[in-house]
Amino acid sequence: MVTPAEQFNAKEYAPVVLFTYKRLPILKRVVASLLSNEECPRTPLTVYSDGPKTEGDEPAVKETRAYLKVLTGFKSIEFIFRDRNLGLAQSFIQGITETLQRHQQAIFLEDDNLLSKHFLSFMNQALDYYKNNEKVICLSGFSFPLKPAPKQPYFLRGAETWSMATWQRGWKYFCADGKKLLADIESQGLTKKFSSDGFGFDRMLKRQINGEIDSWGVRWWTSAFVNDKYCLYPEKPLCVSIGYGSDSVHNASYSPILRRPSDLSDKPIVGLPDAVVEKAEISLAVRRMNQSLAHPSLWRRLINKIAARF
Repeated sequence: MVTPAEQFNAKEYAPVVLFTYKRLPILKRVVASLLSNEECPRTPLTVYSDGPKTEGDEPAVKETRAYLKVLTGFKSIEFIFRDRNLGLAQSFIQGITETLQRHQQAIFLEDDNLLSKHFLSFMNQALDYYKNNEKVICLSGFSFPLKPAPKQPYFLRGAETWSMATWQRGWKYFCADGKKLLADIESQGLTKKFSSDGFGFDRMLKRQINGEIDSWGVRWWTSAFVNDKYCLYPEKPLCVSIGYGSDSVHNASYSPILRRPSDLSDKPIVGLPDAVVEKAEISLAVRRMNQSLAHPSLWRRLINKIAARF
């Protein structure tokens, strides 16, 4: 394991891309947390604002955009305000694709991703350290509530959507065709492994195929899984979701997997693993986490939260 600060001397920091819609109070908290990162004055920011879904959404979207237009504190700020509503999946797929046509790497945030002040440091260091490692498809600032708690950053097979960073070389594996992904799972004999971790990605993928959920993340995760790629997570969360509540488009209530703002790491992540592998103890901790949430009513709520997140 290396200390990333010993390896990283960036002249240019990765651009941050923020996707937003109409939840201004939550967005303000997220932006404040992002600005707590000392790298912001050297970081370009791009904001994607989806268009209003209904006439009733127009005032909230306009208010959000008015707030965004006066933002400061970044190296540069670019606004992409959509005239029409693309919806969750298409908004992200199109925005990530456009960004990575112009940049080799980028960090992607949702408007409910509350961040630690050490988030950008970790992401930039890891982007640089793994940039030529084909086994690593993406990075995340999120961390699961595993027991025992990991003592260093860890890898899980698959991908992540919350506070995600990737490279051009990573996004090239993304497949938008859910039916093809399911066929790949079956043809590679991965059906059992695909459904064994307890997250319910197999059911989510089928729901996406059937048009029951508007999900880009389950296709991103499956794209990584079928290509045997891995996502890096910090041992302590540098990002938590604050997007649950009555005004949320997707998450209606809190679930333990989402973590809380008090869980955010107040210390920098100081090491990165060399070996890109999902360790047995991490796999076991993931299964135990899911088993601890096995009560039917809680389990169903959790699956709904993950489905909304993806």
